[in-house]
Amino acid sequence: METTRSSTALRAQLVVRPAELADRPGLEAIEARIWDGDDYLPHVIDDWFNDPYNGFYVAALHDQIVGTVKLTRFAEGEWWMEGLRVDPDYHQQGISRILHHFVINQVRQYRYGVVRFTTSSLNVAVHRLALQTGFEHKASYLPYSAPPLNEPVQTLVPLTPADAPRVRAWLEGSPHFARAQRSYESDWSLYYLTDARLATRLETGLVYGWGEQQLQGVVIVNPARDASWPDSELLKIAYLDPGADVAACLRDVRRLAAFLERGGVRLKALKQPERIQALANAGFEREWDGEVWLYARDLSLTRFAQVLTEELPPLS
Repeated sequence: METTRSSTALRAQLVVRPAELADRPGLEAIEARIWDGDDYLPHVIDDWFNDPYNGFYVAALHDQIVGTVKLTRFAEGEWWMEGLRVDPDYHQQGISRILHHFVINQVRQYRYGVVRFTTSSLNVAVHRLALQTGFEHKASYLPYSAPPLNEPVQTLVPLTPADAPRVRAWLEGSPHFARAQRSYESDWSLYYLTDARLATRLETGLVYGWGEQQLQGVVIVNPARDASWPDSELLKIAYLDPGADVAACLRDVRRLAAFLERGGVRLKALKQPERIQALANAGFEREWDGEVWLYARDLSLTRFAQVLTEELPPLS
């Protein structure tokens, strides 16, 4: 009973507001205690402060920052929720729930589009929040990596902007593309693979074709990060869809990593039994036991969600 009363009193004093530059020390104190101090937030916080669409919020208790969350506009009608963090000293106080509901309340003004986010399969509390607010679990991804393979690349070939029509035709006919929610992955975020984004990736040499005579698959890689990122030396796969013989394509991706002088390959693979076996056959290993779960919700369904606005603190 005492715990319930104290949690209720804490929430009554909590304020959710837009993040300010003066909040940086408080945010850094939280991120230092997340993921063993290896949180990605330090690498993106400047971008979040400078986001022209805003969406960067903090939960403040008196003068102390105890939580944060970010709502990012990827494109017209495409929203991404990320960076939900709570000071470990304030876990189990309902702050994550308040921040989650707050963000959903912010997107209630939009009548179309989708809001999505990813979370660990181990984060049961977030799963409950997702279901309470109308989200659906759309896909599961598994984290894998492998060392480079010091052999000549055999079948992967770089594609150019002129290849856009046949790449799009391949994707539209691919069951894997549909199961992957028509998206590619970059640092835990999922982006719809629109024609504009495909064109940009082709222009920057990040798209490879699989097949000797005709296009039999597509591999899209992510651009290299600067050296401040801890895994900047790795070749990160954004989307891999070789059709048949997945293991052969994965081995060629390892050869590509060696050719590009990368320290290894990392990807989040769509959870499918045949793909898991192909990863093992190609020399990939699971990085950790959990999964990455993708949740999505159509904004046109907002009026049906159980968004508990009466529990939200005022936006100041």
